[in-house]
Amino acid sequence: MNANLVVKRSAVALGLGFGVLAAIAPAQANPAGDTVVEPVAQGTEQQRVLPFTDVSPDHWAYEALLNLAGVYGCVSGYPDGTFRGENTVTRYEFAAGMDSCLSVLVDLAQQQQQASDQDVRSLIESMEQSLSDLREIESDLPEAP
Repeated sequence: MNANLVVKRSAVALGLGFGVLAAIAPAQANPAGDTVVEPVAQGTEQQRVLPFTDVSPDHWAYEALLNLAGVYGCVSGYPDGTFRGENTVTRYEFAAGMDSCLSVLVDLAQQQQQASDQDVRSLIESMEQSLSDLREIESDLPEAP
């Protein structure tokens, strides 16, 4: 098999099993109400469009593919704009596709960790400033008799 074809097919080698990834780390997840670093989407929530011409909106895997291709960008189709979801994939292709999506999830987790770290640093700085202010106020108080 041609190496270029393997690479192209690897990018689309996401069958049934990848629908689960959308549930693992959805872009809209926000359990604590904190700011979440979101991946770049191909449009807003109302405008998201699946880039594959051969997957209809009523297909059972449409939402999963919409997340993986449109939100996370870890799935791509064939150059002709199709996904060809009925095609059989090799374990190599599946592994390449899974690696692509896991890389996106790792990057998102790292971004969220960096944002959390920055929030903690800001909070610590704020608390240190408050403590300094309190010490200054304490030093200005008259001594007790």
